[in-house]
Amino acid sequence: MKLPRIALSIRAQLLLVLTVFLALPWLGVNYVRELERVLRDAHERTLAGTAQAVATALHDRPRLFATPPDPIASFARERSADASDAERALPPSASPEIAQIIEGLSRTTARIWVIDRQGTVLARAGTLKPAPARAPAASVWEQVEQATLGRLYRAILEQPREDFVDDAATQGAPHGRDVEGALAGILTTERRRTADGRAVIVSAAHPIWVGDEVRGAVIVEETGNAVLAERNRAFERLFNIVLAVLLVGSFALTAYATLLSARIRRLRDDAERAIDADGRVRAPLASSRAGDEIGDLSRSFAAVLARLAGYARHQEKMASRLSHELRTPIAVVRSSLDNLKATPMPEVARVYMERAQEGLARLTQILTRMAEAARLEESLSDVERERFDLVPVVRGCVEGYRLAYPGARIGFAAEPAQIAIDGSPDLIAQMLDKLVANAVEFAQGGAIDVTVRRHDAAVELAVTNEGPPLPEGMEGRLFESMVSVRAGGDAAEPHLGLGLYIVQVIAQFHRGRVRAANRSDGRGVAVMVTLPPAEAPPW
Repeated sequence: MKLPRIALSIRAQLLLVLTVFLALPWLGVNYVRELERVLRDAHERTLAGTAQAVATALHDRPRLFATPPDPIASFARERSADASDAERALPPSASPEIAQIIEGLSRTTARIWVIDRQGTVLARAGTLKPAPARAPAASVWEQVEQATLGRLYRAILEQPREDFVDDAATQGAPHGRDVEGALAGILTTERRRTADGRAVIVSAAHPIWVGDEVRGAVIVEETGNAVLAERNRAFERLFNIVLAVLLVGSFALTAYATLLSARIRRLRDDAERAIDADGRVRAPLASSRAGDEIGDLSRSFAAVLARLAGYARHQEKMASRLSHELRTPIAVVRSSLDNLKATPMPEVARVYMERAQEGLARLTQILTRMAEAARLEESLSDVERERFDLVPVVRGCVEGYRLAYPGARIGFAAEPAQIAIDGSPDLIAQMLDKLVANAVEFAQGGAIDVTVRRHDAAVELAVTNEGPPLPEGMEGRLFESMVSVRAGGDAAEPHLGLGLYIVQVIAQFHRGRVRAANRSDGRGVAVMVTLPPAEAPPW
């Protein structure tokens, strides 16, 4: 099955090309994912480095692991103002000295644990929840962005939350794969979600060596909120840029496509105005000075139309030139035949001479009609327009046709009784002469109807005759010069197709148009001349 073709304008095609930029968000998402992976790896390496640094400070110091606990001192230290309620509920450190060491190495958003091989907490410092900070005042643009795109980003991106439930408040000492790996002598990192699923805790555990024996482990914990926040900021910045690029690109491409389409439409309109409905060049095409392909196309069109106009002028003047050039040899032939007719000759020769005179008469009639068409076209520029009533002009012509063609049945009807147009009554009569003469010839004794009707915005003069219909495909060519639909001609009446061509010339002078069609019953032909009424705008 053949699929239908979809016609797209240049602007639509360029906008379709713009969809390629939709790959930018996909690339941005992959970039942000890769950035998040890098940030996570760097975060884990940072925590591992901190754990290693703390463990290094505690290596080969067996006395630290043999010190009896000092609950009072460690308890005061555990009840710092920065600790959360969950952290204050934890048991105190068992080794104040270790607690003093790790206190200076702790980070503001990290928590450090030191445990022995039995899982006893020897010391703990730091907190997973940062101290509340006052947010800086947002600018107007930031407020607008947060109220619009910010809502979208918050809906599609996971946001860092500080209202999570700390597992250590309910589980006591840390335990897990990272702790097991550290007590086995291997630096191990782990990521886990809190019990309520609101945060991710990243931990790194490093073994503490005393000689060749693992005596404990250092566990450094921190939430992934910082990485999540950085990822969200990167995502927002990137997509703000992508959105701005798409908007600016769409606007620029739409404006360019609109300008390009306007130039092409202007070239099309100029070309259509330069040529009338009959293919005549009415005015030269204004060529563009632009240096691009459309400007070059405009100049090519202007050059082609100029050559066509020159050729058309040559063709239009051909009839008058032939008429002028052939009159002298025709006069010579006529005088020679007249002189020959006055001399005695055999009867057989006289027959040939009469045939030559008949052919000369036909040739003279052809030249007369060619000259008539040429003179009419040249004289139209000098004809003065006037307002007149079309109905009495047509009625008077019909009365004359009834006398001129006594064998024809010519009817007339007008509605309304008065119809005013601007033009020349003589040219209207000349046009009607050609139409009726053509109808009489084809009607072959049948009825001929001449009607004048006024429609809302047009006046229609129609001549309808009974007779053979028009050949297929001739409706559009009937009014061209040198076109005839007659099957043949007779010796007395040559046909060049100039009669209906003159009809078209006169109709165009009156800002009208002419068309021919077969009657609906198929028993004849109707020729309709549509004219604008008086004071109507040009068509």
